[in-house]
Amino acid sequence: MRIVAPTVRSTNTPISQRNIPRFYLFIALTSFVLWTPIWVVFFERRGLSLSQIGLLETIAFGLLAASEVPTGTVADVWGRKISMAIGAILHGVAVIGILTEVLSPIFLVAYAIWGISFSFTTGASEAFAYDSLKADGRVAAYPHVASRHAMIQQAAGGASGVVGGLVAAYDLRLCFVLTAIACFAGAAVILTAHEPPSGEEDDPAGTGYWRTLKSGLRIVTGERRVRVIVLIGALVGLVTTLLANSAFQPYADEVGMPLWTFGGILLSMEVAGIGGASLAPRIVTRRTRERLLAIVLLAVAGCLVLLWVGVSRSAVILFAVAAGLTALARPVLSSMLNDLIPSRQRATVISLQSMIAMLGCGLVQLALFAIADRTSMALALGIAGLLMASAAVPLLQELKRLPPVSVPGPEAVDLA
Repeated sequence: MRIVAPTVRSTNTPISQRNIPRFYLFIALTSFVLWTPIWVVFFERRGLSLSQIGLLETIAFGLLAASEVPTGTVADVWGRKISMAIGAILHGVAVIGILTEVLSPIFLVAYAIWGISFSFTTGASEAFAYDSLKADGRVAAYPHVASRHAMIQQAAGGASGVVGGLVAAYDLRLCFVLTAIACFAGAAVILTAHEPPSGEEDDPAGTGYWRTLKSGLRIVTGERRVRVIVLIGALVGLVTTLLANSAFQPYADEVGMPLWTFGGILLSMEVAGIGGASLAPRIVTRRTRERLLAIVLLAVAGCLVLLWVGVSRSAVILFAVAAGLTALARPVLSSMLNDLIPSRQRATVISLQSMIAMLGCGLVQLALFAIADRTSMALALGIAGLLMASAAVPLLQELKRLPPVSVPGPEAVDLA
């Protein structure tokens, strides 16, 4: 039996006008994550080595990757807003749980939930925004909504980075408690939104959990353009996650940056991200998207190599440069992917992309931290940059060989 969250549509207010402001507020609250600039240091001060943290993260990323597709399908079948609310609540519960004794049973369970919680929002949030606009015939506005989404996410992340650094100087544990409160508030906000329709009601092909899951898998494995865009998006997501969440902290520590500056470093990355996200819909058109992706991927790889070659305090600015470049690419990739996939399987397909990114994050972060423990984080980042370039080049060449796709009528989205 298929359970569908009720869709209540006001005769006076379009779904998108009701949902998008709530979507932005949800993103702001759940992105106000005060632990981001200090979590590695927090665990190190509690007795864990970088290799141990890397092992924990590999397990967490593995669980996150394993849960991405099932939770994305949950969003497609039972509702995007329900999935987003579950993710926010689980995140809040998890960050409280990890304040218990390190490596205790409660700590380990909470650490696992911490990772899984993100999977409930990754595919669901993009699908929620896209289908809210689609319900009102406003798909052409999606690139701008995706850009604002990224800007709000970066702004909230930057603000929480500064606040988190200051709060950490007083009490590291308080960063996690305040994050939990913001997540619970975000869940309350999104539950007041309308559930957008996820497809034509007379289309039985994708109904039901397993049918939706199988249909999403067929789209990714069977459509070459979708597959390539999913892999490029996963590569960008992997790099974004590693730079913002973990790599900059041990690098900054190695070059002698004091702890209170970590929030400022994260803020510079978020400000650069806002700039990149705001530029995307203004400077990129359908004809230039593939060229932009090539420039971004190779430039980010270059930044990672330069962090190794020119290791110093001043080189920390390259984290911000890389963050701005990846933020420029993300709305472009989101539009390219959403143009090609049906509403029924939208969250499932997007979650597949995130699953690949998280699997990569787990493996790469384990290797990064292991190398950093034995040599330096600078060398680890340099190796990561070389590997990124070697992975990006064949994907970009494959994308260039594929024929262009025309999306007619109201589905046409131009990033001009």
